[in-house]
Amino acid sequence: MNLENYLLKYGNNYPKELLEYIIKNYDKDTDKELPDPMNQIYDATGVFSNKENPYLQYLKLIKDYFDIRGNILEIGGGFYPSLASHIADEQIRLKSGTITVYDKNLVTTSLKNIKLIKRDFTTEDDISNFDLLVGIMPCQATSLIVKKANESQKDFFIALCGCTHFSREYLRFHEPTLEAWFEYIRNIYYKTNVDGVDLIEIESPTKSNKYPILIKKREK
Repeated sequence: MNLENYLLKYGNNYPKELLEYIIKNYDKDTDKELPDPMNQIYDATGVFSNKENPYLQYLKLIKDYFDIRGNILEIGGGFYPSLASHIADEQIRLKSGTITVYDKNLVTTSLKNIKLIKRDFTTEDDISNFDLLVGIMPCQATSLIVKKANESQKDFFIALCGCTHFSREYLRFHEPTLEAWFEYIRNIYYKTNVDGVDLIEIESPTKSNKYPILIKKREK
């Protein structure tokens, strides 16, 4: 699919300012650091090679740690759910597994075998039927993913973002630095963890995100 066909199909579902940015900056230069919406379009329109595609890099890491044939929930999948699309391809090939995506910004209501939910994920949402929670730079949903996964004793894979989302109470007494944000999430993990699983922290493999990846993997 080229950009023209992509925008014919999904363009009207983007905010006007973002759509203008996409049209102005779509130049197939994959050496630049790109915002998520542009990465998603580069993925959907086949600009990335397999080697440089960040979603395939995340998929490989997920497969290194988890069974892709399980029931997976991605929280904050983006305007176009690129990672979920690649997970769906794998599950279709393996004839096993499900993938569900929450994001209020979704530009499509139908894609492969993905269950798409066009709203924010909340504390009230039931995750009992999922085996793995995934968040790729999920911003303010990061702490929610950690808490929900721990509460329900579920595994997770979170690629942290380069912005901070502290509670108001925290900000009364602390400087909101990026490293403080990472430590804040680690502290939430260990305060809410009920199954004694150590947090795994690895470097991101992608050029577009240089921040840590946090993994919870329970022994089966």
